[in-house]
Amino acid sequence: MGINAKNGVKIIKGEAYIHPLNLEDLEFLIKMIAKSDHKGSDIGKVMEVTEKLRKEYDRLVEHFTVETS
Repeated sequence: MGINAKNGVKIIKGEAYIHPLNLEDLEFLIKMIAKSDHKGSDIGKVMEVTEKLRKEYDRLVEHFTVETS
C-alpha cells in the first residue's frame, strides 16, 4: 500500500517514488511503440524500453488499485 507524504511524494514499499508520467501517458507510449515499425538493429533497445515502461505501468496500476480499494 502506498503512503502519501508531503509535496505529492509517495512512499511505496519503503521507497520514495515520484513518477513524471501518469497511467494514460504510459499506455500511450506502450501503444505507440507497439504500433511503430522498427529496424532490426533497433529491436533490442525497443524491447528494453518497452519492458521498462511496462514495469512502471504495472507498478502504477498496482499502486492505484490498492489505493482505491
